[in-house]
Amino acid sequence: MSLSLAARARSSLLRPALTRALCSKPLPSGVIVDNDDMATGMEKKEIMGTTDIFWSREPIMGHKGTRENPAIIPSFNTSRCVGLETEQGVIWFKLEKGPLHLVADQYFKLEQIEGGDH
Repeated sequence: MSLSLAARARSSLLRPALTRALCSKPLPSGVIVDNDDMATGMEKKEIMGTTDIFWSREPIMGHKGTRENPAIIPSFNTSRCVGLETEQGVIWFKLEKGPLHLVADQYFKLEQIEGGDH
């Protein structure tokens, strides 16, 4: 079922008003917003200099995980995507809470933590 011509005209007239109502601050006419003001998500966290390591693009460095002393990977969730840099390139894998995970002769264990800024 499609909207009538009158209903479409009404919705298009309301759209600019709704958009203005949702904006946190109105922009002056003719202003081009810079990237810092338009950033959201991970990019915004990086610009703000957040210490949230879970949004960081920097690697988490640590020891080579062994069966007796696995590399502990923190996560707010029950799983996390992990990249392991090797001589052949980066190996990406999904680390889940539970038993040890063996990848490229290294052992990993997910440690679920409380909180988070997401």
